[in-house]
Amino acid sequence: MLHLTGVKSVNEKYERLGTPTVAIDDLKKFRQLDSKCPGHPEYHWTSGVETTTGPLGQGIATSVGMAIGANWLGNHFNRPGFNIFDYGIYALCGDGCMMEGVSSEAASIAGHLKLGNLTWFYDSNHITIEGNTSLAFTEDVAGRFMAYGWHVQRVADANDRERLADALTMAKAVTDRPSLIIVESHIGYGAPHKQDTSGVHGEPLGPEEVKLTKRNYGWPEDAQFLVPDGVYDHFAANMGARGKKARTEWEALFARYKAEHPKLAEQCEQIQKRELPAGWTRTFRCSLPTRRASPAAIRRAGAQQNCAKSAVADRRRRRSRAVDQDAHDLRGCRRSRP
Repeated sequence: MLHLTGVKSVNEKYERLGTPTVAIDDLKKFRQLDSKCPGHPEYHWTSGVETTTGPLGQGIATSVGMAIGANWLGNHFNRPGFNIFDYGIYALCGDGCMMEGVSSEAASIAGHLKLGNLTWFYDSNHITIEGNTSLAFTEDVAGRFMAYGWHVQRVADANDRERLADALTMAKAVTDRPSLIIVESHIGYGAPHKQDTSGVHGEPLGPEEVKLTKRNYGWPEDAQFLVPDGVYDHFAANMGARGKKARTEWEALFARYKAEHPKLAEQCEQIQKRELPAGWTRTFRCSLPTRRASPAAIRRAGAQQNCAKSAVADRRRRRSRAVDQDAHDLRGCRRSRP
């Protein structure tokens, strides 16, 4: 998608480099060493990829954090007449993601927080790398998510685009809880010998199976990485044009916002550029255990930059004691400038 839409590369300072973020040659190196299109784990910079994740479940767990962050941005920066942040978060997950503990914990807190700006599409094809999910995963996922407090829908056929569109419209209309759309699909769809098998999970189809699959699709069998004439233009005239229009309108809105709320706008720009305010170079030196020093230091940092937030999992009694001693602990730390 990054290739077809013509997304351009930027560096870590968000300076435009004038080159495609993902070229055809990058696609040819899919899941190879140093590729811009690796499998998981991912760890380096590919423009247009907002987060990199490792084991299954981490991606959708990250989406919960993104939804929390989106709500915080809206609550902190939006003002009457200036709806600066009002976007939704969408994630695609599979059977393996649903098996992971981290995704369950994240889904639970998403339901608890009633994150109406979060939607997950669950690609339920019943296949893992070991075989059918019936070997190890037979729970009622829909029932589990309803217990979490999510809005749940089912789409019986992944190729039913009208039903998918209806489900997405309904999910957007539900604003008091997150949404899960369970989509029944066929892994390796169209591959005559490998569809619905673990043989198409995480490994190449093979030259002969690729040819047969292309034949099923009515695609040129010997073509490699073919992008037919008109495809780039189609994406530019639709997704590209919509995105450019939305961006232009947002920048005009932010310019007016900046004129009326200059301090908030400055803070917003700092966060977007990942810059820190003046005086941030102060360091804390003390001999306290990190369990006590860390939350205290983060709260002090948060007083300078509102984007610094923290959460500490601990027993209530121990946590309360740490909170009560925060002020004392900080006074006991020597601050110095490097």
